[in-house]
Amino acid sequence: MRAKLFATFTLALGLTVFGADKKSPPVAGTYKGKIEGELATAILKADGSIIVWPSAERPKFTMRGKWKRDGNTLTAKLKDPTGDEGTVVFTVDNGDLVLVKVILPDGEVEEHGAPQFKRNKRLADKGPAGVYVGWFDNEHLSVQVKPDGSFTVIPADDLNGGPIYVGKWKVTERGLRATVTSKDEEGEEEATVEFVTTATGLAIIKVAHHGGEVETFDTRLKRQKRPSKKN
Repeated sequence: MRAKLFATFTLALGLTVFGADKKSPPVAGTYKGKIEGELATAILKADGSIIVWPSAERPKFTMRGKWKRDGNTLTAKLKDPTGDEGTVVFTVDNGDLVLVKVILPDGEVEEHGAPQFKRNKRLADKGPAGVYVGWFDNEHLSVQVKPDGSFTVIPADDLNGGPIYVGKWKVTERGLRATVTSKDEEGEEEATVEFVTTATGLAIIKVAHHGGEVETFDTRLKRQKRPSKKN
């Protein structure tokens, strides 16, 4: 539990420290994002210091730290109220920060980020229809997004094998959503999978299982708009 909380805190911190790079436009301000179910708030100050409220439900719990940036990689350190210090690493993407990994106080490394699927074949001139290959839950998968709206997942190392998941897909604002049914010996199980479009293909950001369990992989946080001078 302690490791999970620290990872959440460092994620909030990392978003805040992004803007202090002197090579980028001034970005001192407030950042918010819902991380692992907790709404975190981070304030970036012009002097390079950071203050973080990792949970809206614990407004008195704050963390403080410093950061450094090298190109599109941002590394931040912060201490929790007990004095434990950890490290978080991000990449900068279109003005947002995407969490890559967290190094916990005991040295354990937690890798983060959305599972990536690279498109290696187009199945239509426009739109997301195509064949994508990537890894999820330690399985090497080939995802077939077909122009007729069908969606099939098969083992990437056995393209002649039977499907693992079948279903339908539709375009969303950020990418596509597939409603699938598993095909295995344990019986059928439904799930809804949310994908976001990337520079190379697709990435899973959310899996909602029929039983109610939800897995989220979206580690991107955004900066809050500044209030107008009149306010």
